Amino acid sequence: MKVNRSKVIYEDDSDASNSAGWLITFNDLITLLMVFFVLWFAMSSMNVPQSREFVDSIHAALGQLKEGNIVRIRITEPWPSGKDAPNEPGISHSNDNQNFESSRKAVDDLRKDPEVSVIQRPEKLLITISNGILFQNGMADLQPEGNQVLNKILQAVQNTTFNIRVEGHTDDSPIHGGQFSSNWDLSVARAVHVLKYFIDIGKIDPRRLSAVGYGASRPLYPNDSPANKEKNRRVEIVLEKTGS
Repeated sequence: MKVNRSKVIYEDDSDASNSAGWLITFNDLITLLMVFFVLWFAMSSMNVPQSREFVDSIHAALGQLKEGNIVRIRITEPWPSGKDAPNEPGISHSNDNQNFESSRKAVDDLRKDPEVSVIQRPEKLLITISNGILFQNGMADLQPEGNQVLNKILQAVQNTTFNIRVEGHTDDSPIHGGQFSSNWDLSVARAVHVLKYFIDIGKIDPRRLSAVGYGASRPLYPNDSPANKEKNRRVEIVLEKTGS
């Protein structure tokens, strides 16, 4: 038996392929050198102060200031409404309490007036004035005697930041003729006249003031006697803490 053996010849072409390979590396090196010299030339004419400002702005944007100080940012959640916010450093929250206390002391002398009552409640001070000293029956023009009472109240509220709400109240006696067609109209007009007095005479900021008329809808006593009706005819001045 004759066995044919074929000869396999491998040709080494590494020399041919590597003969031009160094050109690729050389071209990369030349390109990098060109970029380097272009940047060098550009930096040689750069405005140094502007460059420093640019670098500082980049650092600040990334959370770093000059001298390597780190920016610390505190994120807080909104405080729920109706609750007292916690004290912040350097901020005093005792002003409202001090004003409220001074207002209470300033109106203590009003308690001596039989036509006025002062009631202190949480977050507010309620001053009730009988209509008999402020207005004539069926009228909304202030009487001189009423001005004296309002002046005392002004002394208590002028140097405070409390909100002031003026509420007008009447009894349930129907109105026949006259300037006002209903107890609602009369109560609103009386509250507005007191409010205007606070603005014109007391120079109270109008943004602190509001007026409302309740007519006979909120009596203190049953309207079953002349004495009770007289007590229900009143003006209430409510001093409230800001935001309460």
